[in-house]
Amino acid sequence: MTSIDGFAGPSLTQSLVRFADAADAAEVLGLPTGKARAVHAEAVSRLGFSSEVYVLALVGGTGVGKSSLLNAVAGSQVSPVSALRPTTAEPVAWVPRAAVRQVADLLEWLEVTEVQEHDDVAWRSVVILDLPDMDSVATTHRAAVTRLLPKMDAVAWVTDPEKYHDAVLYDDFLRPWLVKLARQAVVLNKADRLSADDAERVRHDLERDLRLGLGDQQAQGRPDVPVLTVSATGGADGIRAFSEWLEQGVESKAVVRARLAATLVAHAQTLARDAGIDPKAPYEPFLNVALRRTASDAVTVEVLRSVDLPGLERQAVAATRAQARPRGAGLMGKLTALIYRLSGREAQAADPDAFLLRWRDRGPLTPAIEALRLALVTPLGLAAPAVRPALAAAVEPARLRRTLEAAVDRAVARHEGSAPVSPVWTVIGFLQTLATAAIALSVAWTIVWIIARAEVDTATLPVIGRVPMPLVAVVASLLVGYVLAKALGVHAGWIGRRWAGRLRGEIATAVQREVVEHGLDHLSRLEAARHALWEATRDVTLGPERGVRR
Repeated sequence: MTSIDGFAGPSLTQSLVRFADAADAAEVLGLPTGKARAVHAEAVSRLGFSSEVYVLALVGGTGVGKSSLLNAVAGSQVSPVSALRPTTAEPVAWVPRAAVRQVADLLEWLEVTEVQEHDDVAWRSVVILDLPDMDSVATTHRAAVTRLLPKMDAVAWVTDPEKYHDAVLYDDFLRPWLVKLARQAVVLNKADRLSADDAERVRHDLERDLRLGLGDQQAQGRPDVPVLTVSATGGADGIRAFSEWLEQGVESKAVVRARLAATLVAHAQTLARDAGIDPKAPYEPFLNVALRRTASDAVTVEVLRSVDLPGLERQAVAATRAQARPRGAGLMGKLTALIYRLSGREAQAADPDAFLLRWRDRGPLTPAIEALRLALVTPLGLAAPAVRPALAAAVEPARLRRTLEAAVDRAVARHEGSAPVSPVWTVIGFLQTLATAAIALSVAWTIVWIIARAEVDTATLPVIGRVPMPLVAVVASLLVGYVLAKALGVHAGWIGRRWAGRLRGEIATAVQREVVEHGLDHLSRLEAARHALWEATRDVTLGPERGVRR
């Protein structure tokens, strides 16, 4: 952990990695990440330069005495002072002579060319930049301040009794930068122009404004920003408060790393806020578990209505009967099965696989899509404005249709196997063949009996009376064939219904699984990115040891 002036944060290396993860997740959510990418790149670049010294910027408006303050610290004229405004046109760097070589690349990165060297060992760990006036009439001056501020390790905001409530200082610079720097101070210059009571009142006003600017950041471990009253024209005593504050920041590496960490925290919180999440609170998904299950169930019901499970069961039973027919109905069964197959009747009424593949022909997925869109009406309305377009796109009808169709196709493709076959049918088929032969023989016997008028035995039947045996044989063999056919039908129907029930359950389960796991793929992708953003920003803000995952 790195700590300075009360600021504490996770390992900077870990923060950089997790911040990059946060930017990646934010990009999936459709959030603008250009600024975050730039912050990450600047942090990596700054770590590549010497951290034996840190860079402090003097920032303030026209005429507040930034240059006079630097000259007072140096004990000589470093930055020109003039009654003409603005005076400082280009940033002026006050650099320890012993560190000139170390900071050469750093100053080049900062694009600072005007350098004043010194041999004061008291300030060997700091490079002080006197920046142009932020409220200058010369627009290039403000542009230079805006360009350099993100690269500064520390800032002294210089103001005076006339400009301490200046809107440009507070609204354009102080307010947005208060939470991005671990080391900063507000310096009230020209305090000698005020009475002691007035100076104290102004200092309290500034402290109140700073507390309001920090908001709940202070409650989360961010330090107070000190308000220092000085007089750059009062010699060493006049700037004592500022000098003492400078001396507190001698640990340059800590200053640099704390500044980078604070900047990452501030921009991570911005990404989280844009996504509508709070890194310090439990994660709240677009759809909680109960709502997601309800939505998936509603979608599954509508999808299965299009698949037509009752129709699938009828097809399965018919397919089982079609399997039984050539095996258990003898020669006539084989002939009937061939006719059914050649006529195409079997493919239309007894082919569950083909029936499943034709599921699109039986009903649109519009009700399923609307069921899902209805479930997302409330989450869409509550989503952060920046995330709402991506969430709306995730439930766009054409996209949902493609996703659900693919889910159903995968579920259908998992079905393997044909209608079941039973050895009982073979036994029935053998008996049916014998019965058919018996019918043929009985008919032949009857024909011979009629033509030859031969005498045959008779059987006495109730009601009917005496009946010749050839006719009895015909009727008996026909009755046996009928009973065998009915037995085949009953058994095949029983087997078919059992298989149809299993098939219906398998398809229903497969469709439900696909809908749950993949039917909401686009929403799940956004949900995963949003959760990853929550985890990453939580790690950057609190540190991985305190950012408990959920």
